[in-house]
Formats: sequence, C-alpha cells, structure tokens
Amino acid sequence: MMIKALGKHPLINALSLGLALAVTPAHAADFPDDDIKFISPAAPGGGSDYLIRSLQPSLEKQFGVNIIPQYLSGGGGAIGFMQSLNARPNGLTVVAIDNKVFTQQGMGNVNFTYDDFDYLGSLYSVPYVLAFNSDLGIGSLESILPGGEHHRKLKIGFAGIGSSTHIMSELLARRLDVNFDLVSYQGAPGLIAAVMGGHIDGVVLDPMDLRSALESGKMTAIAVTSGERSDGLPDVPTLKEKGYDINISNWRGVAAPQGLDEDVRSRWVAALKQASEDPAFQKRIEQLGIDVDFRSGPEFQDYVESLSSQLIPVAQAVASENR
Repeated sequence: MMIKALGKHPLINALSLGLALAVTPAHAADFPDDDIKFISPAAPGGGSDYLIRSLQPSLEKQFGVNIIPQYLSGGGGAIGFMQSLNARPNGLTVVAIDNKVFTQQGMGNVNFTYDDFDYLGSLYSVPYVLAFNSDLGIGSLESILPGGEHHRKLKIGFAGIGSSTHIMSELLARRLDVNFDLVSYQGAPGLIAAVMGGHIDGVVLDPMDLRSALESGKMTAIAVTSGERSDGLPDVPTLKEKGYDINISNWRGVAAPQGLDEDVRSRWVAALKQASEDPAFQKRIEQLGIDVDFRSGPEFQDYVESLSSQLIPVAQAVASENR
C-alpha cells in the first residue's frame, strides 16, 4: 500500500521541544491569572476548531479571561500535542485531544506517550466516515469490495501521517480487503477540496469535517465505523451491520500537560462539565446530529485506556510495514 505525502510536513524528530516539566504549578487561588491558550492540533475549520469555538463562550464566562485558540497543524496532530506538552502545567495551556494522541505514539513519530497528558474531559464522540466524490457513483460498501462494480485501486485521503484518520484508513483497507492508494494531506479542509477537485476519490474523516460536503450532495458516505448508526447520518450503515467487527469512534476532549495542581484540575473539570450543560453548547453540537456525552475522572480514563489498546497496536503495525 503506497502512501504519498503532499505538501511540506515538519520534521517531527527534529522538533526537540524538551518535555521536562520541572516547574511549580499554579494553585487554584491564583487561577486563572492570565488568558488561556487553547491549542488545536489541526487547521482551522475542522473538528478540533469546532470544539474550541463551541466551548469558548462558556469557558470565558466562567473563568473571566480570554480563551485564545492557537492552530498548530502538521504532523498529523503531533506538532500541536508537542507544543502543549512543552507548556507549563499551570492550566493556562490546554489542547483539543482525540485519537491522534494514540496513533502518533504507535507510529513512533513523537517523543511522548499518551500518559504524558492529564485528561480533563471528553465532550462527545463521532464515528469515522468512509465517503467518496459523488460523481464516481459509489453508493454502497459492496460496490468497492472484491467483485464489486468499483473494486479498483481507489485514492483515499487522510489528514496527516500518523493521524487517526491515517490509521483508520489503513485498518479499513486491511479489514475490507481493498487496495487503497493512501494520500496524506495536512488537514481536513484541503483534503475535502482535493476530493471535490477530483484529485483523489474519497476520504476517511469524521462527520463534522464532512458535514458541508455531504449536505451539498457532492460527497456520498457509504459506511461509518461506530457500533451503532450515527444520529447525524441515520441512513449510512455501520461496518458491523455489514459483517465487520469494527466499533471505533473518535472522541473530542480537552487535556493539559501532566502536573496540574489538583485544585486547578478540579476547576477545569467543573468548568468543562458546566460548559457541556450550557444550552448554547448543546445546541451547536446537536445541530451536527451528535449528542453531548461528557466524561471525566475514572470513567474517562478507562475510555482512554480502552481506545489506546485498540489503536496503538494497529499504528505500530503500520509503522513497521512502511519502514
């Protein structure tokens, strides 16, 4: 399976950011004493950006400071994650986090592990969607499988080497026994534009990134990776319905560098929980056909551990095969 990288990608291994965090954390009585930097490890316009913008009003009201989005795309999310870990663990820098943290570790692209983060809360989860340019006439999963009308080497794009969309694209190619020609782009907006322009055939992305393209009819979704159908795409079958034992979703949450003062951490968890209950936040999320499902504490940590055990081994296998 050939992978092409389009555009300039930062050299992750050359980005030695020094993750030593020997600093004195801030205490709750002083928090927050400055604006809060909220890192998106992806380009504007994607799922991480949407999470940050949706949380921003409630968090600014609660904390009484500005929430400043910072977009650090590149490296399939690795650049943003590494920059967030290089910050002081004082609660003034957080990062929008998802499955990319596991896949980057498994690929060996980074000098951190998922345990280097303090997982503050998960707001919701979405399936990965396999979708194609509608002009191709691919309307069902069966049509791309061996013996199907469109069974051929299809160009499938994903958002960054080592990203979760990369690993899910690889996983689907293996499980479905199809020969995808995988092509890397730096972010979802450019990836979708490439499908629209006919440069590639399809993508593996989450429904938030695909929303406009699917609603316009310019792209067609043929399968989702969640165990149950997505409320936002009720007519799109799951892979489990088609006989494949795949049940993996991409969650959207907030994390900070390990080392937060416990009181600061508690303030963040409480703020995220309150934001998740804010009617304006819920409306924004529900407009996408997604239910808010806030998790924190041991329940969230168990969820993180479960996903890491599924995705890291697949990413390791992909890295080994592509050396």
